[in-house]
Amino acid sequence: MGVQREPREEEQAGNTGTPAGSGPAERYGTAPAAASGPRPGTFTPGGTAASGDPGPVGGPDAAGEQAGLDTGALPVVLECRDVSIRFGGLVALAGFNLTLRQGELVGLIGPNGAGKTTVFNLITGIYRPTAGEIRLFHRPIAGLKPHRITQLGVARTFQNIRLFGNMTVLDNVRTAFHSRTRTGVIPAILRTRGFHAEEQAVTRRALELLETLRLAHRAEELARNLPYGEQRRLEIARALATGPRILLLDEPAAGMNPSESRELRDLIEEVHRRFGLTTLLIEHHMDVVMSVCERVVVLDYGRTIAVGTPDEVRRNPAVIAAYLGEEAG
Repeated sequence: MGVQREPREEEQAGNTGTPAGSGPAERYGTAPAAASGPRPGTFTPGGTAASGDPGPVGGPDAAGEQAGLDTGALPVVLECRDVSIRFGGLVALAGFNLTLRQGELVGLIGPNGAGKTTVFNLITGIYRPTAGEIRLFHRPIAGLKPHRITQLGVARTFQNIRLFGNMTVLDNVRTAFHSRTRTGVIPAILRTRGFHAEEQAVTRRALELLETLRLAHRAEELARNLPYGEQRRLEIARALATGPRILLLDEPAAGMNPSESRELRDLIEEVHRRFGLTTLLIEHHMDVVMSVCERVVVLDYGRTIAVGTPDEVRRNPAVIAAYLGEEAG
């Protein structure tokens, strides 16, 4: 991935030895407003607040309001119906079906080359299906450009880290917020009052996200200088900045040691719960998938071979055979 593994930092966010009043929030003049912003869950995909504040991320039922509800009673937010895609003579995905309901955390697993990232590329508009239909909030999205699908409420991370290495951590997140801002080119050139107000709101929201992802103490460092695990967290922060209702995480624990993967597992749960997101997780660290996901879908050679709870999938003979290359039992 072109990133040197570095020893894990022991210092925690908020305990960096920075004098009171001299952190990033104070330097950017955003600290007083941080506690008075809108509550989580008021943002709608692609929208902005009337004040120019892009608002917090998450769907209308954010902040854990779905706790205790029957998942089957929740609205469907994403459907893949008999989706297939070919690359020449290669069938990368065949008859794939998936239904995600609001607030679910679902795992998508399978051996290397099973078609998992292909699913993400289809959902986000990078690929167009050869057959089948993908519906987002009951609307067909096949053929839409990736930026339009982002505006509709889908965000993703990638297997290979894709940060702006020569930009600061804060600016990486601020850049993602601009998919939701209103200010046009002319107000930006003229540096109008509205432009400055919106920029300050973006900075405040970006710092809040960095605080959530435990990266606030890194705000002014270049992204390329972060340890590997923190670069992964920054990718998640940047995805959240687009204001998603659906978050697609593509192997966020790849390359992490057991301690880092446990920390990331806890962070995924926290982000999912705090922002009320629907989350689809691709991961090869089975301990992460089996401990956080309510449901798991298993692919092998582009076909679904199992769907169920983590415990059901763990005992499924077809899954065991796919991973071990032999019949179970």
